Amino acid sequence: MGIWDWHDEKVKKAIKNLFIKNLCTSKEDKVLILSDTYKERIGELFFFLGTNFSNYILHLTYPPTGRHGLEPPEVVWRGTFGSEFVEELKSKGLFKKIQRKELTQSDEEEIKEILLETTSPLDLPSVVVAVNQHSLSHTLFRKLCTNFLSMRFASMPLFEPFMFYTSMQADWNLVEKRSKVLASLLTDATEAHITCSLGTDIRLSLKEREGLADTGKLCTSGDFGNLPAGEAFIAPVEETAEGVFVTKYAPTRKLDEPVKIFVENGKVVEAKGEKEFSKFLTDLIHHEKNADNIAEFGIGTNEKAQKFDNILEAEKILGTCHIAIGDNSAFGGKTRANVHIDLLIDKPTIKLKIGEKEVEIMREGKLLV
Repeated sequence: MGIWDWHDEKVKKAIKNLFIKNLCTSKEDKVLILSDTYKERIGELFFFLGTNFSNYILHLTYPPTGRHGLEPPEVVWRGTFGSEFVEELKSKGLFKKIQRKELTQSDEEEIKEILLETTSPLDLPSVVVAVNQHSLSHTLFRKLCTNFLSMRFASMPLFEPFMFYTSMQADWNLVEKRSKVLASLLTDATEAHITCSLGTDIRLSLKEREGLADTGKLCTSGDFGNLPAGEAFIAPVEETAEGVFVTKYAPTRKLDEPVKIFVENGKVVEAKGEKEFSKFLTDLIHHEKNADNIAEFGIGTNEKAQKFDNILEAEKILGTCHIAIGDNSAFGGKTRANVHIDLLIDKPTIKLKIGEKEVEIMREGKLLV
């Protein structure tokens, strides 16, 4: 499973499916492969094999951002939108505000106007594949690409070659079906109640929030999702989450002992358990603005995902759910932060309040719908 072979037929098949089934790429699509230096080799492979599916493909490598949720460096903005756009942002003092996540709504509208004035749709990518160590999903950059310019965008942070053999081999029709059913239930629900045998017991208001499906099919203009894909997720209402949730995993490793995360009024107030990860979370919520926000609730839907110590795959595992802290401004929430961290809950029981009924949709990791 861990062998990394450019010529392996399963690897070739997974990448072919990525371009044809996941992204529905045509020869006329302009494809931009973004990789930081951690994932440069994988980006090179995508570029090399991608030339079979698009006549216009570019691979841009950039320095790592250092953390999930931070805006990409200037070279990525120039490579995607053009230098004229970036220079105009800098002249108005907006580029620094973007990097610091200090934008107001009026700033964001001005940025969109500048983008229209300084770019031509024919010169922009129609497809972006971001394979990197640190996620660009929860950034204004990604939001402009998809929500405003209608690019199709595959986000692949922490991608590792083993995924060619596991989660990228999923039945995407089944993943799509599960994800859409669960996203619809999340939309209909006003509250979620999550428990697990390790001590998780937390309630989140979902009132008037929209559940979203990460289906693995990014074929329509503006589509955005992870690859590997497979989840239904939602931004809980701010200042409503109450309780405790327990994880056995940091984003890239199994913890020596579980960590309990205590939540009051929608904010993380304390983390207890393994010393190293508890300290990391405690320092983060005390020193990073809005890092304590309960940002996301998601449910895994990929039957081929299996590795728990890589959050890109772990959060897709069928039979798990996850709660994220930090930024959720890019998918229906109201909180901007320089961080977004997903935290896994294994074998949960999940109940949704829909109307006057409480509907159990998962029991100890078994999906019931």
